[in-house]
Amino acid sequence: MGIMIRYFRQIYKTFNYRFQRCYFTYNDEDVNIQEFISRELKLEKTGHQVLVIQPYIKWGVKKDRATTPEIKLAESESLINTLRDWKVRDSMKIGVTAYRRQTFLGPGSIDNIAMKIKQDQRITAVFISTNVLKPIQHQQLEHFFKVPVYDRYLIVIQIFREHAFTKEAKLQVALAEVPYMWSRIRGLQENYADRLGTEAGQIALSSNMVIDDKKDLLKEYEKKLKKSVNKLRSHREHLRNSRKNKNLPIVAVVGYTNTGKTSLVKALSGDSDMSPKDCLFATLDVTVHGGLLPSNLKALYIDTIGFISDIPTGLMEPFVATLEDAMFADVIVHVRDVSHPNVDVQKEHVENTLKNLNINMDLLNSIISVANKIDCVENLQKDEDSIYVSCTKEIGLEELKAEIEKKIIQVTGRQILKIRVRTGQKEYEWLRSNTAVLEIENDGDFSIVKVIATKSDIDVFKHLFIYKTKSKSL
Repeated sequence: MGIMIRYFRQIYKTFNYRFQRCYFTYNDEDVNIQEFISRELKLEKTGHQVLVIQPYIKWGVKKDRATTPEIKLAESESLINTLRDWKVRDSMKIGVTAYRRQTFLGPGSIDNIAMKIKQDQRITAVFISTNVLKPIQHQQLEHFFKVPVYDRYLIVIQIFREHAFTKEAKLQVALAEVPYMWSRIRGLQENYADRLGTEAGQIALSSNMVIDDKKDLLKEYEKKLKKSVNKLRSHREHLRNSRKNKNLPIVAVVGYTNTGKTSLVKALSGDSDMSPKDCLFATLDVTVHGGLLPSNLKALYIDTIGFISDIPTGLMEPFVATLEDAMFADVIVHVRDVSHPNVDVQKEHVENTLKNLNINMDLLNSIISVANKIDCVENLQKDEDSIYVSCTKEIGLEELKAEIEKKIIQVTGRQILKIRVRTGQKEYEWLRSNTAVLEIENDGDFSIVKVIATKSDIDVFKHLFIYKTKSKSL
């Protein structure tokens, strides 16, 4: 009798849950989706001792000739070391002729990795440094290794989660997780489809109901996120319009992750509150910092999220709302780390990403190229297209500021004018408060003020001090 009661209670519980899911806003919905996400993303409260595997194609048309396995392995290890409480326990480079559909790696490579894990019991996770593993590949590798397996998507998501402090950043990270969750659900469906007709067929069919629940949860969750992202875009647009109304030139600083963007913005703006960090993806939020150019022209510097190669485009798409600030800048400064062995590949990746953002061609063609960390390079060979700086040693910053000012004057239609006004009078003080004053020459009771001014500045000045004066005299 007790067994029957428990049986009917379970049926009622299952029916009641599905009924509430269909017709009501289930109170535990957010908890359920977060549990699902945590499980699929392998989120850990503590860190891991990681075995890093850097696979590469040894030969053929798919071989990456722009870099080397050693350089790629170094970046992979940096990704792990960026995470708090995660450590690289060991690493391996594995050359293959092709990646396998079911297991990604061949049986020999899998056996070697499994043996290394067995020999070193302190290894608690494996990082296969590839774009993204298919669900079946994940399942097979974890079956062989008996520890969690991470790909680049999962590791970058862990880093994003650690570095997301504001609501905006957390929202963008959450949206970046959604495509991965859909791929997991599709993988589950494919696995169940393969099992139909076998002894596990009935279990597969009943489990498919669970998949439907997950799909419903994820659809609703994604809908909420997109609604919030649209609000974020509106907020960003409002901020851009506010900055535009103030008529301040905007300089967007972009670059590969950990090339020194934040350090450069701090050096150019003089903002002592900024705290650059020597790690990947230290900046997830757009931050705006005011600074003065050589002519005392005020400018706003925008620090943006860094780029990185070999991750799915879906992971970066939510951050387009952040990078749109670069699209509406007056000048873009592209920072490169010349001390990095892969600097040319990183440069090409950033340039291609910017082109994919549909940025105005005039803006793209006027990008200021900055070679940073020159103090870390011996016998540096310079080219004429870049400005060479060291943010930490404050080398080349004045030259860079002068180039930024020159570009701003060119692209914003600002003019350099000399205006003769009475010294200390309203028009004199207005020019000092509202324009960038280059120099002032005394001329008796008058001053000749050399300024950088926009067309709107000139129109306002004429309206206040020329047209009004004439109308009064009439």
